[in-house]
Amino acid sequence: MNKVMQVIERAQQALEAAAFAEEGDRGSAQGLLRENRRVLLALRGLEGDARTMTYALNTCRRIGAGLDVLCVADRALSGTDLRGALAPFLAGVAEAGIPCRPTSAAGCIKEQIVRYTKAHPEVSFVVVESAGVLDRGCGAADERRLSHLWKRLTCPLVVVSDPAQA
Repeated sequence: MNKVMQVIERAQQALEAAAFAEEGDRGSAQGLLRENRRVLLALRGLEGDARTMTYALNTCRRIGAGLDVLCVADRALSGTDLRGALAPFLAGVAEAGIPCRPTSAAGCIKEQIVRYTKAHPEVSFVVVESAGVLDRGCGAADERRLSHLWKRLTCPLVVVSDPAQA
């Protein structure tokens, strides 16, 4: 039933955006649509690769999406600590006029990505720094459960790798 309500909400927002566009208010229409589309930048810890972060930011600009930043570490961080650690990047995001929702979680990054995208169906795709980052913090005992979870990822995964390692 929850998915039905989400579809209804998206349809209502699309109709509202269409009404604004018909009246010539493209800014409001684009704002409504931008809220519906998000890019998830998943970071292991607070040390993100600048190229990956730039890729996520530029993609948001191109497709008119908001940005969600998920930092997965050994322990979840407070909102103040998270914003402080990501301050330079978040300033660039704000300067670009892109709505941003930073959040943190603890544990296995794969599990947290799946959990986040399931809870936020507006995420169009996930951007991560490298395939190696995806295995950090995930135990070998959880491998079967994680591969099952990973198959349930409901959006594309974009891996931005180092050209020297590719």
